[in-house]
Amino acid sequence: MNSKLLVEVIPTVPSDLISVKEGAKVAGKTERTIWRDIRSGKLRAWGTRRCYRISVSELLAPVAVRGGNE
Repeated sequence: MNSKLLVEVIPTVPSDLISVKEGAKVAGKTERTIWRDIRSGKLRAWGTRRCYRISVSELLAPVAVRGGNE
């Protein structure tokens, strides 16, 4: 195998992680909606089951896009 073609992939974890409960308050959504978004793949989460953390920037990204069109 050619070692020049192998690249180490280092996963990056955002520095702005908050709990699902805090994320729901920030986004003005219910916790159930946040959990639904995580399960459907619309929102990435880090951590272990039932102790997930979500990125504030990813959570608020759709809001910023919608707000700019008005």
